[in-house]
Amino acid sequence: MGATDFEVLEANEAFYRAFAERDVAAMGRLWAEHHPVTCVHPGWDVLAGRESILASWRGILESGNAPAISWSLAEAHLVGEVALVTCHEILPGGRLATTNVFAREGGAWRMVHHQATPIAPGQERPRLDRTQTN
Repeated sequence: MGATDFEVLEANEAFYRAFAERDVAAMGRLWAEHHPVTCVHPGWDVLAGRESILASWRGILESGNAPAISWSLAEAHLVGEVALVTCHEILPGGRLATTNVFAREGGAWRMVHHQATPIAPGQERPRLDRTQTN
């Protein structure tokens, strides 16, 4: 794993740390300000635009029933100044397959897309000893 892969995985970890700690300000710092951004929460339609996405995260993180979360199997895939991270979100009700897309902005990797979807029974990748938790 190269230094750039590591930086992208650190940005991905910062996203999940903000989610797990319900840190709205940290979540806001992670999302790109100058690139188009989109987000698909499980069961939601596509959200586009920084304001609507941050409002959705504020609602999730500030609600009394925001789920406890951890993540595993994070893998970075770089394509120039864009990086895809695939991973599993681990929630009390099961696992979600997730794609997080980051782009370089101001010298840092900033999130431009997040999508999470339930994994059908029997379709999960094998679990490895690479689980990360907060």
